[in-house]
Amino acid sequence: MTFQTEPSLAMLDAKRQGRNTWQWYCGDAIDNVAEHVVIRRELQEAIQAEQFEAYYQPIVDAASGDIQSVETLIRWRHPTKGLVSPGVFMPVAEQTGQIIAIGRWVLDRACHDIAALNAGRERPLSVAVNISPMQFRRTGFMNEVKTALHASSLPPALLELEVTEGTLMTNTEQAVALLNEVRDLGISVALDDFGTGFSSLSYLRDLPISKVKLDIVFIRGISKNAKNAAIVQGVITMAHHLNLAVVAEGIETREEHRDLQQRQCDLLQGFYFSKPLPFGMLTRLPRTLTPP
Repeated sequence: MTFQTEPSLAMLDAKRQGRNTWQWYCGDAIDNVAEHVVIRRELQEAIQAEQFEAYYQPIVDAASGDIQSVETLIRWRHPTKGLVSPGVFMPVAEQTGQIIAIGRWVLDRACHDIAALNAGRERPLSVAVNISPMQFRRTGFMNEVKTALHASSLPPALLELEVTEGTLMTNTEQAVALLNEVRDLGISVALDDFGTGFSSLSYLRDLPISKVKLDIVFIRGISKNAKNAAIVQGVITMAHHLNLAVVAEGIETREEHRDLQQRQCDLLQGFYFSKPLPFGMLTRLPRTLTPP
């Protein structure tokens, strides 16, 4: 039982979960309803006017600091409110289905930007794009991926799709089949927010993925939190035995950097190296990031 902000949203959520389910609508939360309706309307205007911007956060080699790839992050440049955080509008976009159009825009933009960036680089960068559950399960998803690659001329090997555990735990056989199609195109797949869901290790063994991403909740204070350290070390060791690379997200301090280096984590991402950057600033980054 969950509380939704609008009757239609409660009904939509129940339908998504299948038959014989029901959701509460909290009629007293009138302010939230009004805000939700405004965001939904303005999001539609934003989609039509292309008010979104793609930002990119570098992912570096843990040992050398060399930039290996970038993760694509979306921002909404609202005409009166300025930059709107994804935490404000993405949940609404997921509930209303607007995430489909937004996700398609992000995929197209990322492929075009990184193809343009690589045209002037001796060593090309790859780009990671987050794929929402609704986008992933939608009929025609593979065609959208192929179209983005073809239109941008980005080699498939330089595109990585990030999916969460939850995305793969629903209709697992169908999800694995789709991931195999992705892999057959030469695109890699990363399992995002690893360890925060309830996935079975047998799925991890069988999934056609190349990378797992450790969530920030395990990284924060790792040098002082023995339980977090044990989980991180366990994931790194297990992943390496499965021939998977490991990315640690949310690195903010030198201590976290050094700790993960010692644990032989492969790749690192976080404000310690660079905040998410608009494309223009990304093009000016050096090949190697060496924090003070």
